[in-house]
Amino acid sequence: MFKKKPTVRKAVIEKAMAEIEKMLLKLDSEGKDLMTMKLKPYQKTHNIACFCAKCSLANKKNNPRLRGLMEYGFKVYVSEKDREEL
Repeated sequence: MFKKKPTVRKAVIEKAMAEIEKMLLKLDSEGKDLMTMKLKPYQKTHNIACFCAKCSLANKKNNPRLRGLMEYGFKVYVSEKDREEL
């Protein structure tokens, strides 16, 4: 996920924290109640139409957890009424 150099890792983390702070300030300015905020980590996997070796194995065993991971991130839910419908 990160480069091996500590200085590069620190710079990436600082940039991510700045973006998160901007997002939270925007939510606060929109009047969202941040007291009920929940952060949930997620891992995005390959698309279901992918035919790589990992996805083929996942389809054969009917286990989507076996798909290769593409990226890491988090989702923010402020409250149930503010949550986006999927």
